[in-house]
Amino acid sequence: MKITKAILLTLLVTVIYYIPQGILVLLVKYTNWDINLFNAMFDIVWSLSAVMAYLLVFYLFWKPKPHYSNVLDIDGLDYNLIPYLILIAIGLGFVGQPLWDYNRLIEYFQNANFQPYNRTYGELNFEPLYFMLGTLIIAPIFEELFFRKFLFSKLQEKYQLNLAIIISSICFSAIHFETPGNLLPSFIFGIISCLIYFKTKKISYSILLHFISNLCVSLINTRFGEPFFNWLDGLKYDLVYWAIFIFGILLIILGVKKITTANNTYSK
Repeated sequence: MKITKAILLTLLVTVIYYIPQGILVLLVKYTNWDINLFNAMFDIVWSLSAVMAYLLVFYLFWKPKPHYSNVLDIDGLDYNLIPYLILIAIGLGFVGQPLWDYNRLIEYFQNANFQPYNRTYGELNFEPLYFMLGTLIIAPIFEELFFRKFLFSKLQEKYQLNLAIIISSICFSAIHFETPGNLLPSFIFGIISCLIYFKTKKISYSILLHFISNLCVSLINTRFGEPFFNWLDGLKYDLVYWAIFIFGILLIILGVKKITTANNTYSK
């Protein structure tokens, strides 16, 4: 697969994904549709449009067709490696925090009237379909299948490993354009996920890492966000703050090394 095709397929997935959501938004804008009904429908449309986008691209462009019975590579999964996936997810969170805080870092060092986080936090709520189905199931499975098992693998057939990893990770990062602060963290995640998939030849580890990472973010933002971010504010971006960043790098290195060297007999 050429780089241009990888980019165009990513764009195609994005367009297909947003068309139903755009139609729903237009219906609300030009009708008297109740906003509460819109919020409920949007969660459902978000999930269905994501599945539709990926499945359509898989059907049209994934050739030869994978064996769908074992496409997730669950057979032979070493569950003893899950703690290392958790370490990587935590490490990615620590490493990504300064990237999320980029604007706040500038504000802190340039503005004496630095404002602490001001967010509304609540109890973890498993009711929204977006959280349960979209963030924890659809995104980990379909994004890993598309960007790693399909896109990355096809890019490898034409380009060197490093370039295939970078292009796949850029495409993965690009679909998170709605949240600019997540572009670099997503790019880093893509690189780690590609490395794990390349070394293990099992997409199930990448899917599990994606699931754990999304779960950690959701837990922090919905359940533990206020004390966590207040604690970060108290650090004032001092040596402890950056020590956490370095600690995150070490956790990622440890986790990736353990997973990629645990067993050299993986098979697709």
